[in-house]
Amino acid sequence: MADVRAAPRYSIVPGDPVEHKGDWLGLADRNLPFAVQGREARYSKYYEDSPLGPAKFFLARDAQSDTFVGMAAIFPTQLRVFGELVPAAIAGDFAVDDGHRGLGPAVPLQRAAVNALGEHGLSCAYGYPNEHSEPITRRVGYTDLGRLTRYVKVLRSRVVVEQYVKSRGRARVAAGVSRVTVDPLLWAVSRERLQWRRRGLRVERPAAFDDRFSALWETTRQQGTITSERNPELLNWKYETTREGGIYRILALVGGDDQVVGYAVYRVRNGIRHIIDIVFQPSAEVLDVLLAELIRDARREGAVAISVIHLGPASLLTQRLRGFGFGRRTETSSLHVYVPGESELEQALVAAGNWCFLN
Repeated sequence: MADVRAAPRYSIVPGDPVEHKGDWLGLADRNLPFAVQGREARYSKYYEDSPLGPAKFFLARDAQSDTFVGMAAIFPTQLRVFGELVPAAIAGDFAVDDGHRGLGPAVPLQRAAVNALGEHGLSCAYGYPNEHSEPITRRVGYTDLGRLTRYVKVLRSRVVVEQYVKSRGRARVAAGVSRVTVDPLLWAVSRERLQWRRRGLRVERPAAFDDRFSALWETTRQQGTITSERNPELLNWKYETTREGGIYRILALVGGDDQVVGYAVYRVRNGIRHIIDIVFQPSAEVLDVLLAELIRDARREGAVAISVIHLGPASLLTQRLRGFGFGRRTETSSLHVYVPGESELEQALVAAGNWCFLN
């Protein structure tokens, strides 16, 4: 593919996973903090080893210095749109070096990325732009589907003290006092302390996803929403279940027939258990048991809070989260989606009420 002229000073070059790996690593090192995984590990996972194919990325070359000063990528993924499997992309790894922002290559990079959707048979691109990139994604045609909502269950008062008491010494004293006076009250009024009847369900910690999850995933596909595709190969790659020392954990409810009826994937950061995914049979009883077990387990492991970030209309999940004492607040970030056409499918993708996502 020939270079696409972006501006007199810049040209946009399609990235090659082998040839341009060093250029990507340099841009990432200068611009993108990856707290979850190192840059090399991220590149290997998403640009070399993805079961859906490598990321498609573009680089901006500065004619004056003859160096790459920006990049943007789309990562192949799969959505379930009202049950139908639809190829799509996640937008990410968008970075422009300091001194080349503003009227530099940012917009041409994003345009190159979304223009590649049709070439690769992808129905849309979606992502969570930050405050600096959001004006750029809007300019190239992304639709804002609405702000994300965070639900937080405080398990130990220390997390609140640390947020509002800035002095370390005072925070340490206040945390000690609240641990004795407030934490017992948090437990006493918490719904999960009730004795939930499991009705033949047992709690397991599967090391990986397998065929026992398949019937549950099939149920979620029939619920008339837009959500991520789930299958063992994809999720085991995504959550790195085979990697020693991986950061993701699975807690599952299993029925007497050995089939999974509900599960949650989470990771722990700074003492907070972040729920990355939660799937369950459409039953308040099943969901109540799953939430109760999640909270109990988090308490046993010493977590200070549980956090869930959600996008979508009010649902059984949001209702039961509130019932279990999760506080609700609107986040500053939102989900943006780009569709290249105006087909019936593409119009469904830009309707915020159709999406049901956890971040």
